[in-house]
Amino acid sequence: MKKIIIAIVGILSLTLTGCADFLNENSKTNADADTYYSTDAGYESLINACYSTLRDVYGGNIEMFSAGTDLFMVGRGGLTSQGLGTYLTLTPADNSVKAFYTNVYSAIKRCNDAVYYGTGTGRSAVRLAEARFLRAYYYFQLVQQFGDVALVTDYLAKPIKEYPRTPAKDVYSFIISEMEATLSILPVAGSTPDGRINQRVANHYLALVYLTRGYDTTAGGSAADFTKAITYATTTINNQALSLPFDGSTGIFWPGNEKNAEILFSVQYSSTSLATTTSGNSQASYFGTYLGGSDGATGDGMPYMNSNLQPTMRLYNLLCADPNDTRFAGTFMQELRGTGTGTSAKCSFYSYFKTAPATQNIIVYYPKPTATVADVAAWVAVSPSTRSNAIIQYAINGTTTWTTNTADKAFPCIKKFSDPSSVFSTTGSTRDIFLARLAETYLIRAEAEIKVDGEGVSARATADINVVRARAGASVITATNATIDYLMDERARELAGEYHRWLDLKRTGKLTTYVPLYNPNVPSVSYMLGTGNAYKILRPIPQDAIGLNGVTVTQNPGY
Repeated sequence: MKKIIIAIVGILSLTLTGCADFLNENSKTNADADTYYSTDAGYESLINACYSTLRDVYGGNIEMFSAGTDLFMVGRGGLTSQGLGTYLTLTPADNSVKAFYTNVYSAIKRCNDAVYYGTGTGRSAVRLAEARFLRAYYYFQLVQQFGDVALVTDYLAKPIKEYPRTPAKDVYSFIISEMEATLSILPVAGSTPDGRINQRVANHYLALVYLTRGYDTTAGGSAADFTKAITYATTTINNQALSLPFDGSTGIFWPGNEKNAEILFSVQYSSTSLATTTSGNSQASYFGTYLGGSDGATGDGMPYMNSNLQPTMRLYNLLCADPNDTRFAGTFMQELRGTGTGTSAKCSFYSYFKTAPATQNIIVYYPKPTATVADVAAWVAVSPSTRSNAIIQYAINGTTTWTTNTADKAFPCIKKFSDPSSVFSTTGSTRDIFLARLAETYLIRAEAEIKVDGEGVSARATADINVVRARAGASVITATNATIDYLMDERARELAGEYHRWLDLKRTGKLTTYVPLYNPNVPSVSYMLGTGNAYKILRPIPQDAIGLNGVTVTQNPGY
């Protein structure tokens, strides 16, 4: 699939210390790889370098996971890849797709090196298992996005020019085989620093891999996969309740709470481990309206919002479906606080996380789209001295559409990823990126239970969905609600913006129905049709990868 030219220009030593949150680069450019990686310190640095690739894959490539879905449309800032948002112009030359593809294969190359230098050498069996599992994890990301991909598992000391695509069925077999083989070797949860792969992480992803393959019979999936998914999810959950609130200063997403009992696996960041204050991740900047620029680079200033992705009304409506569901307030910044009133008003976005509300004026208030005039009046009455002069950003004429992102403060920003310690920059956030958390495991198990028990009848799935809903204060459902469509609604409410949605739609076969129904950028399913009237269900294999390959590569349908 791809001509891979290996050029070892240096050996990166990234040392994990403390809670695996501090990655410090230590250049070993002049060292011989065989000599250095044959030492304990060198091999440890290679394993840490494997983990550091997670930053390359997830630090700025949110569009691959959220654009072109039912929950997010193209915002005022546009997208790096408009094609990912609209499908019409998505081609094999797309730069975002190429960057993702390249970053993942580069990560796999590092993992292959770690497997090579760790096999039969007496090095740590645990570290070798981590490298093997992480490699399988990356292949899972590739096979979901691209289908058949080149399965490269060897250490490469010289250029290889021919890589045929391996059938997805075989790729899934490799993924499962590697994950299951390493499971018992990996350490138990709680015995290693945050950010390291452990048995609980492995069980969670085995549940997700089996769930995903179960839908795809052409890739070897069968009903037995859903049963396997239930088993692995149950082991992951281990009877742990969801005990943390979704919103608030003790909640899952409150800045500084990233190391909490419900986070299973995350990409680690820390300001002390980064080369510059703008070499973090861009998750906090992607899902917001333009706020008018910075009123200070740090402190209580306004965050950088690139306005690339704007929530659709579907996301608002899903989060408003239950008036007691705390996930609306936990997801969106409903109040822009600050000082002054009228033309002298000055918003300070980050002060929300730092200052007692009673001491601040509300400059802009975003009620729920379902709110009435009476609801807003009741809100003002709680604290007239701080709220009576607030600008109320209603939906247009009380209809179902927020103001589009063409003006300052047009709609509420997603706040769950906010980083008050960041500078005013697209990539200024040093908050960890959550890749797996316990609430998702409950929903994975519920989805598999629906597939095993049938839609609208599964008491098991109902119970699991209600665990997630109860934590948010939402009303419980009955078994008649335990359907894949409802499960997808619940995943939207719980996981909005968390690197899942496009994969969720593809896995469940909802992509071509949900997107044209709910995304204004894709008003017709015809937008998703490509060459030969084939749907763009998979991403295109990058044109460079095809052109440089020494074997003929068949492009994915639709391109």
